Amino acid sequence: MTDPVPLSSSQIDRQLESVLSDTEEAGLPLVREVLQEPRDRWYGQLVGHAYASLTDTQDPEIVLPAATGVELLRGYVRLRNRLFVTLSGKGIHSLTLEPAPALLAGDYLYTAAFTSLRSIPDVPSSDCFEVLTTVLGTITEAFTRVYTSAESASYDPATFLDETAGSLGKGAAVLGATLAGVDDLHRRHFARFGYGLSTVRQVDRVLEVNPKEAMVVLPMVDESQLRIHAQRRQDDADRALDALSKTTDVTGLTSFTESKENRANPGGNNETFD
Repeated sequence: MTDPVPLSSSQIDRQLESVLSDTEEAGLPLVREVLQEPRDRWYGQLVGHAYASLTDTQDPEIVLPAATGVELLRGYVRLRNRLFVTLSGKGIHSLTLEPAPALLAGDYLYTAAFTSLRSIPDVPSSDCFEVLTTVLGTITEAFTRVYTSAESASYDPATFLDETAGSLGKGAAVLGATLAGVDDLHRRHFARFGYGLSTVRQVDRVLEVNPKEAMVVLPMVDESQLRIHAQRRQDDADRALDALSKTTDVTGLTSFTESKENRANPGGNNETFD
């Protein structure tokens, strides 16, 4: 199988720009701000790599709407992450938000993420909607437990990273597989791969952040336990990739896994959800 060229960050950026063209007029500068903060389009590229591993088709128009939708949902999660901290009163820092504009911007991002899926050709949009809906439900429940539950003080940080970054990575990989029309078994392997890979990447982000900077979530973490957890998730991702290699060309996925893009950039902003 010829390995199709995966989506580049610049392709996704151009698509996002078309989505965001009216945000200033609508008075939603936070939307643009939160989408421009990441230094990559890692989750969108994961959609592209998953799709490219399963098909010879090199038409970016097939996968670009889903990749854009994932990046918009990523922005929504980043914004809600900051908003939950603001509303919970668990600390004042440079990322504290005014609730009303943040809620409006979050609603815009949420809506735009699902709207983007409508332009996917040749695949029932309901299949992709279901993937994003499941991801969003898991992430919302994770935030709720951390910031509103009586048990939040004992909530496991590793579980939080699984259910936020891990869920978004899982959704990205499954979207790529769904666009390629694979069966449920393959989708499960891609789910494990994206879940594990994304969680490991996010653990790296937490452990590499400058200790003098404010942390939006997880201010107290057990570094050794997080490293053990990351290794478990890496092993899960490796096993899933090995299972996929028996029927799928995983050359591109392997390269993506090993590339520097798979590691969050230390020294960036203060957020633990990158």
